[in-house]
Amino acid sequence: MAAFCGGLVVGGAISASVLVVVGSLLRAPLPMSVRWGVVGAVVVVVGLTEVGVLKIRLPENRRLVPEGVFRLGRHLGPLQFGIEMGTGARTYLPSGLPYVAAAVALFIASFPQALLIGVGFGVGRAVMTTAHLRYPGDWDLQWARYSTRLAVLLSGTFLVSLLGVVLAS
Repeated sequence: MAAFCGGLVVGGAISASVLVVVGSLLRAPLPMSVRWGVVGAVVVVVGLTEVGVLKIRLPENRRLVPEGVFRLGRHLGPLQFGIEMGTGARTYLPSGLPYVAAAVALFIASFPQALLIGVGFGVGRAVMTTAHLRYPGDWDLQWARYSTRLAVLLSGTFLVSLLGVVLAS
């Protein structure tokens, strides 16, 4: 479990690092107001999608990481699986909120801030994974039952955190 969760964090950090480097090229010609406008538009679209107002499918890789990654053994296999899942590029994304984080990394964040975004993504995935494994009942049934409330709660928490970052910078 530790190797898998560590891989999730490393994968998130890798993705955020790539996003901030690519974003440095994208943001160079854009004034700050345009960059914040793009992030704001992503926040609105994702927020409306999360609460069910908009019915659009955000792009994602709609397949699971193949079980062949476990060929590397008891520790390296889960680490590789965690890194691949932590990037967010090789598997499902149950929420659109990572798209907001990606937009912030692309258009606004410095490298250290982007690294924190990526680590936060990985830690979030690790918390969900460990909570699912340790939940005493039917996790999926409970998630389905409360998914709308959870989407609003998680979106609100995420947006308050983003606002805190904006005000701090």
